[in-house]
Amino acid sequence: MSTSDRKVRKKRRWGRIFEYTSYERNLLVGDEYNELLKELEKDYSKRKSIVVTPQEIASRRDIRVSVARSLLDDLVKKKIIKKAYSNRRVSVYAKT
Repeated sequence: MSTSDRKVRKKRRWGRIFEYTSYERNLLVGDEYNELLKELEKDYSKRKSIVVTPQEIASRRDIRVSVARSLLDDLVKKKIIKKAYSNRRVSVYAKT
């Protein structure tokens, strides 16, 4: 997405006006999803050690966190990485 997709919005709180920009990341489906999955699979299978979170992948690739979570879950199913730590806010994945 380009900078023109970012919208400046104003919000009133406690008598003051705050400006903020909203930005929506890309949603991958179909072939784009499969290409990125193959790329991550090849990259992570070559490395000796890795610790990654869905938020890291989302910020690097400019995709939604939900898509990054599903990518990492697919890599867990293929036994390339495993879920090292998880709570309700964050999941951490490591090399198997």
